[in-house]
Amino acid sequence: MSTEAQARSRLSPLNRRRLEIFKSNRRGYYSLCLFSVLFAISLCAELIANDAPIVFSYKGELHFPILFFYSEAELGGVLETEAEYRDPFVADLIDADGWALW
Repeated sequence: MSTEAQARSRLSPLNRRRLEIFKSNRRGYYSLCLFSVLFAISLCAELIANDAPIVFSYKGELHFPILFFYSEAELGGVLETEAEYRDPFVADLIDADGWALW
């Protein structure tokens, strides 16, 4: 028995008929699929529109600023606050000894 057949066998006859009617409405079914894909993409918005790189390498070590706090001092700067990765000074520090993936 296929997975789809098993799923359908778990539904009551009334709900099975409702699902078939919904799937026959192509515009509604495709709209649901499109909405689901857009919703899944929106869950990744923090990765897409972020002021910190997803990952960067500095002096041979990988760092993940979207998961952990890294101060500017850890990158060779003077401030103990979180590094502003778009700042030209910090970007030059990273570029001198590594790379960043935005």
